[in-house]
Amino acid sequence: MIRTLLFTSAVLLTSFAKAQQIILLKLDDVVARRVGAKPVSDRWLKVHYYLKENQIKGSFGIITESLEKDNEMYFQWLKEVQAAGLIEFWMHGYHMKTASEPGEFEHGTAEAQRSILAKGEKLAKEKLGFTLPAFGPHWSGTTEATDEAMEKVPEVTIWLYGPEKPKFFTRLSIPRVMALENPTFVPDLEKFKSFYEAKAAKREVLVLQGHPDQWDDKRWAGFTGIIGFLKSKNVEFMTPSEYLKKTQSKQPQMTAKKPTP
Repeated sequence: MIRTLLFTSAVLLTSFAKAQQIILLKLDDVVARRVGAKPVSDRWLKVHYYLKENQIKGSFGIITESLEKDNEMYFQWLKEVQAAGLIEFWMHGYHMKTASEPGEFEHGTAEAQRSILAKGEKLAKEKLGFTLPAFGPHWSGTTEATDEAMEKVPEVTIWLYGPEKPKFFTRLSIPRVMALENPTFVPDLEKFKSFYEAKAAKREVLVLQGHPDQWDDKRWAGFTGIIGFLKSKNVEFMTPSEYLKKTQSKQPQMTAKKPTP
């Protein structure tokens, strides 16, 4: 009996010692479909259906300029996806830039960048009824001004692909380690596996960026292959806000001092 209890305890301790790796799927560039009777592109609908059917949590980055023009079908889809709880929307900047344009967050003062973030949050609240708790810039880098600006937008609590130690931002910043794609737009299973095993397997959390609207059938096969590989590693898929809550639960709680009698 004692031997059985000792063996059971050892198994439990071993399982607790090796915590599951957390995966945050960071899928970029949600905008409304330009024509037709669908809220977003077929490729976005496809990736959403796949994640839903496989009960895989993730996050979709909205280009908030897409919320300016009234589009009830698009807004309703965003609301329904968010309400289901499997996918969380986040802010991917305001403007869908082209290759010839500068990145929104690669220049400008902290106040100018703060106004971009605040405008996106205002649009989300007005058109969708919820805020966008995470941020990651569209097709651009960031500056120290971005760091300062984010601290002044209370709705933004998570920085996806942020610096290891921000200078101003006091909430959750998760640095870039790797992406779903290599090169950008191309999910390549063999490249992913090689980099993951060499550089990322022991990380507590990985933010994995991808661009579903750029995935043809071959790239889609790469994406699903990567998901299968990650599932074989017994990872846990979360939304950004779920991971933030997890990190907060680990922080020591302050206990109030009892009054001196």
